[in-house]
Amino acid sequence: MLDRYGRVINYLRISVTDRCNLRCCYCMPEGVQDVGMKNILTFEEIWEIVRTGVSLGITHIRITGGEPLVRKGCVDLIRGIREIPGVETITMTTNGVLLGNYGKQLKEAGVDGVNISLDTLDPEEFYKITGKRELQEVLAGIRAAKTAGLPVKLNAVNRKELDPIPLVRYAQEENLPLRFIEIMPVGYGKKYVGRSNEELRETLEAVCGKAECMTNREELSRMGSGPAVYYQFSDLKVPVGFISAIHGKFCDTCNRVRLTAEGYLKLCLCYDEGEDLRRVLREGEKENLRTIMEQTIFRKPAAHCFEHPAEMTETHEMVKIGG
Repeated sequence: MLDRYGRVINYLRISVTDRCNLRCCYCMPEGVQDVGMKNILTFEEIWEIVRTGVSLGITHIRITGGEPLVRKGCVDLIRGIREIPGVETITMTTNGVLLGNYGKQLKEAGVDGVNISLDTLDPEEFYKITGKRELQEVLAGIRAAKTAGLPVKLNAVNRKELDPIPLVRYAQEENLPLRFIEIMPVGYGKKYVGRSNEELRETLEAVCGKAECMTNREELSRMGSGPAVYYQFSDLKVPVGFISAIHGKFCDTCNRVRLTAEGYLKLCLCYDEGEDLRRVLREGEKENLRTIMEQTIFRKPAAHCFEHPAEMTETHEMVKIGG
């Protein structure tokens, strides 16, 4: 469907839990308050929302969290989504800790690819960032996903302290696309906003050779439907992507909405505007779900206001929104 600015909205990010088995410093270092499973959408409710979304033109689904694999039955949830006619792609964002146990199952359930968060290859720095000593589990999860035939992309947050070179070298050795993400001033992320991706790209050019922006549509289509801008560095064989929400605003082409674990249909990370679909499903308005979703998505804001933090109305931590 089209929103009021003529953008095609065809991508729904579904947070299936706000729980996580890591405690990343820029996300949820203190954990989250337990809201109880009764306040989390059931699988049946998620399937109903996806079916309705598909009727409105939603074709791409991303499963997020928290860490989605900590939710019991996550594979069954995905299998049910895959059975919904009109769903073209299902992808997942994960920290990779549990992926070694689920790679094959996710592939069989119909997952089309996984994005795996990896901010460092140094065990001590990993512990400092995540609060856990799970780096080897993440690396094993990456290997398991590749073995299962799942396309893998690596995500690294562009923190001020980031040393990108070891990550780039690892991505080249594993033949995996790597994307650097500018951290957004949401929740704990406000403390970690640092250099721009443009500065980072210039740093990489000094080591990895001249960078050329990729424009071939066929090549880019294989990278997915997200907002990353990919560059091919002359000394690298695998492209490097940059998601630059702060310094490279891409709101004019934004194609996504988010569904939180508690059922809130969220339109933009900056604002609390949206609709409580859990209430719609549980308080006798289920027959109006399609109309309510359509009207809500149509109101999607024109752009975020990260460059003007005082204008933000979103007060939740990122983990409560869905990563």
